Formats: sequence, structure tokens, C-alpha cells
Amino acid sequence: MTGLSAGPGYFGRLREAMVANRSLLCVGLDPDPDRIPGGAAGALRHCLAVVEVTSEHACCFKPNAAFWEQYGADGWKALGELRQAIPAEIPVLLDAKRGDIGSTMRAYARAVFETLGFDAVTASPYLGADSLRELTRYSTKGVYVLCRTSNPGARDLQHLIAGDRPLYLHVVRLAEEVAQAGNVALVVGATAPEELAEVRAATDLPFLVPGVGAQGGDLEAAVRAAWNGDQASCLVSVSRAILYADDPTAAAADLKVAINSAVAALAGR
Repeated sequence: MTGLSAGPGYFGRLREAMVANRSLLCVGLDPDPDRIPGGAAGALRHCLAVVEVTSEHACCFKPNAAFWEQYGADGWKALGELRQAIPAEIPVLLDAKRGDIGSTMRAYARAVFETLGFDAVTASPYLGADSLRELTRYSTKGVYVLCRTSNPGARDLQHLIAGDRPLYLHVVRLAEEVAQAGNVALVVGATAPEELAEVRAATDLPFLVPGVGAQGGDLEAAVRAAWNGDQASCLVSVSRAILYADDPTAAAADLKVAINSAVAALAGR
């Protein structure tokens, strides 16, 4: 199966893209039919245009599966075309948040990594280690495990105390348990900088940091909490603030500069 054998790993490729483009910015590609006319074809045209003008400022692109699934079969076709059109040197992360029993996860893994050819995927930890291992056994692919998410409802379950720790810190331990191939990371939202810092204190795993931009996360606080000296430790994801900007090139460039400035401030402290 593709990706099960040894080869260039996702996080190695991500770091190469980060260095080449001097960027920690991940651009989300989440088309809204209420804002983009023309159905799946219109969504594809819009997102391809954004990819073209932001590629020099991004180190990763992140389409969210749901935003393409809503168009039905045409959306799935467009998602596949989008993935193939993104420059080969920039990794592509499918934000699908998959999580199910082993046999279903094997099918999800085959769909995401083999059929669609994505470089990484987001995953839910709720079903435990055996579920996640169906993804992590693809050793050249990246798996971002939901830890402390950026939405207000994160507190409903993720902050419940189990033993002497909140549930999201148990997710850290679970992610490290399945990270033998070095291809596991965590999703930790910029909207909760205190929890972000707490998770960073507990692990050196790479982070995907959503919630900057439309969700109101504090960029500088998030970078300060997530950064540990490794480029992959702080992949900052921004979607709507770039996708619907009057000038996506300038929006991406400004965000790249802001992220890099926050990192430089940490290096100089």
C-alpha cells in the first residue's frame, strides 16, 4: 500500500517547505457556497486562484473535507482536482477529523492517503489507539490528532478531569503512544493560549494551531505558547481571513510576516 513503506516523511517535507518559503502559514481552503457562486466548479476556480497567489507565502494547504462534500459528487471530484493542482513541494493536509473503529479507519486511511493522495489528515482520538494506528501505520503520512480545539464547546468534554488531568492532556499521552513512526502531531487552538502553553509543556510533538483570523485567536500569544524551536512545532492555520480577502496575496504575506515576527521576538528574548 502507498505510504506504508519507508520514504520521505510528511514532517520532513513540511519543514523543507517552511524553510524554502520562510513561512509557518497553513492556508485553509474551505469554500462556502453562500460566498462563492458556481457550485463545485466555482469553488474549485476560487480556491485554485488562491493557491496560485499564496503559494510563495504558505508552507501547507488545508482543504476541509466537509466544505467539498457539501457539493456532492462534484465536490469530491473538485477536491481531487484541487489536491493534484497544488505545487508538489507544498504538503497538503486534509482536515477530515476522521475517527471510527479499526475496519472503518482502514477504509478512511486508504481513501485519504491512497485514493486522494493527501499528505496528512486530522483525526479524532475518541476511539483510542487502535483507531489512530490505522492512520499512523502510513509512516510517510502525517496525522494531526485533535487535542484542545479552538471552538467554544471544547470545554464541554475536553476539559473534564480524568484522574488528576483534563482530558486533553490524556490525548497528549495517547498521541505520543501512537507516534512511533514520528508522524503524529496535535491540533491545539489559538483561541486558548493558556491551554496551548500547558500542552506544549507536556510534549514536543508538532502542533497545528487553528483559530487565528475569523475565530479571533491571538496570533502572538499562540506562537509564544506553541513554538519550541522546531519549525513544525507551530503550523498556524488561517482560512477565511485569506480565502475571502480582497487581496489574498497581501493577506497571506502579512500573516506570514506577523508569524515570523512573533517567532523572531521569541528568539531574541
